[in-house]
Amino acid sequence: MSIDLVPYPADEVDTLEAWIAAPHVVRWWKLSWTATVIDALRAGDPAQSGIRSWRVDLDGQPIGYAQDYDVTQGDSPWIGVDDIGPGTRGMDLLIGVPDLINRKHGRAIIRALATRLFTEHGASRLVSSPHPDNWPAIIAFKRAGFRERGRRQFPGGPAMILTAAKAVWRA
Repeated sequence: MSIDLVPYPADEVDTLEAWIAAPHVVRWWKLSWTATVIDALRAGDPAQSGIRSWRVDLDGQPIGYAQDYDVTQGDSPWIGVDDIGPGTRGMDLLIGVPDLINRKHGRAIIRALATRLFTEHGASRLVSSPHPDNWPAIIAFKRAGFRERGRRQFPGGPAMILTAAKAVWRA
């Protein structure tokens, strides 16, 4: 099994929108998380969103989407959370192909993105905030090496705070 992260191609925005609308995704994924990304992809300038967008490929086939972003920019809900500062990046992901959920691919995607952010992009800490009832996501992050830091109410709803630090990350 080979996971690759490819900068999200602008000509595949329809696929991303279909994945976000899929029943197994729409329950947990807020459209606002990717609205600026989708607008930027449609405009042909993915960098304008301030979010790095990745197409997730499994053995060369597109299966999902991941994104990372600086959590200290703008009016981020992460500002004020303990240990969040410069060098901290947020990350979110989804598996768009329903037949591939609950097969340990989430954990592999998380590890691939985290390792890339720590080694290639200079992140010192990573954070994610799945809904507290999204146990498959929480389990995937924890098994990938993230630690639970409790629950928090964000403007978009309740979140389970999960973090990983470069200092203790094992690639």
